[in-house]
Amino acid sequence: MQQTIRYPHPPTWIGWGIALSILAAVAGYWAEFHTDMDGFLFVENGPVEGSQTVVLCLVALVFAARAWRSRGPVAFICIPVAYILLHAAMRETPRCDSPFYPGGVCMTAPAKYTLSAIMTAIMAVLLFIRRKDFMDALKPRWSFVFWPLGVAFVIILVAEFAEHRRYEGIEEMLEMLAYCYSLACSIWIYRRT
Repeated sequence: MQQTIRYPHPPTWIGWGIALSILAAVAGYWAEFHTDMDGFLFVENGPVEGSQTVVLCLVALVFAARAWRSRGPVAFICIPVAYILLHAAMRETPRCDSPFYPGGVCMTAPAKYTLSAIMTAIMAVLLFIRRKDFMDALKPRWSFVFWPLGVAFVIILVAEFAEHRRYEGIEEMLEMLAYCYSLACSIWIYRRT
């Protein structure tokens, strides 16, 4: 018997992605150029950057919980997705020796390398244990469940473009939106697949 699978509804997810991206960009622009709060909101370890790290960890946790809850191709794919998100959270955490580090939570470079090595080893072991799902996980039928993460990636690319144009408020708010969008996707996958 072939398993059935549900997919996120494209018009809904894409529509919300576009609408919320516009709102996030406007909010970031307004906060940066029309208030005195940009020096507080968008600094390293500030409210927005700190929240981004927390949201990324939550997203990784939901994907890890989905991988733990059951077996199969979707659970198999959740393992590397959680791994990538944990690396993104580590990237959002400033290095203690960074010239942009204003204080607060930080990680030393050796700590980042060590944590990365530990996470890589754990992922490799988990993927090895679940290796029988590998071939099915490569099939678009199963991996397409994760397509909203592609929308989040596009939002991140737009945020990077804003950063290169020196629109820090837009960049940070779009990144925050992309992470929250990924959280919504992870919850959908956890509950619906």
